[in-house]
Amino acid sequence: MNSVLLYLLQVILASGILYCYYHFFLRNKRFHRYNRFYILTATVISILVPFLNIPVYFTQNQASSSFVLYTLSNISTPAYDADPVIINAPSHNWFSWQNLLYIAYILIAALVLIRVILSLRKIRLIIKKNPVERIENIRFVNTEEPGTPFSFFRWLFWNKKIELQSEKGEQIFRHELFHIEQKHSWDILFMELLTVIFWINPFFHLMKKELKAIHEFLADQFAVSENQKWEYAELLLMQALNTQHHLTNPFFHNQIKRRIAML
Repeated sequence: MNSVLLYLLQVILASGILYCYYHFFLRNKRFHRYNRFYILTATVISILVPFLNIPVYFTQNQASSSFVLYTLSNISTPAYDADPVIINAPSHNWFSWQNLLYIAYILIAALVLIRVILSLRKIRLIIKKNPVERIENIRFVNTEEPGTPFSFFRWLFWNKKIELQSEKGEQIFRHELFHIEQKHSWDILFMELLTVIFWINPFFHLMKKELKAIHEFLADQFAVSENQKWEYAELLLMQALNTQHHLTNPFFHNQIKRRIAML
């Protein structure tokens, strides 16, 4: 089997096992900091596992009778054939099905990368079109752009229609400030680049979605006190908006039901 194809299959298998564990045992639990660490670690492990030759000590009968042992022994095997066969191949044909698959894979990855670049370009245009005020280590951008408020690294994009000095404004500001302080944009950028390279892996896309939701759960907890939860839930319901910026942390996140349940 082609080594690249085998590697991709091993990554998908490893990430599928790790995501299923998260989905059935960790998802919608309230230890969000651990879940954030778990998802980031699971993606790295999924990428590295095919390169590892893990010594597993059990008999062949034990391996065949246990699905877990059988899976572990397979995904930890290096991606090469045990008995290489030397074949005197004819002159190389660039129009082979393998090369066509490689080209198709790279083209789709390029399209996904273009989507990421366009998102970055939109953010840059917002910065250029609107006044920027520096508040300590935060760059505060006051705008009427749809989808605001949201944060991206040290940039906080605020909507002029929201009064910053109001209770609602303070809660939203604390929410976005938490995203900035916890460096959630690094997580998102990492997952975006990962899904560019491994766009064929559905579990990485699911992990990216879950990681964004965990960011919101953490920021929501920081934004409200115990006696403000109902008012904050009402705010989420009344002003739930979508955003077109895939790389940002928008306040009005679309998983409103789960965010309210986590308060």
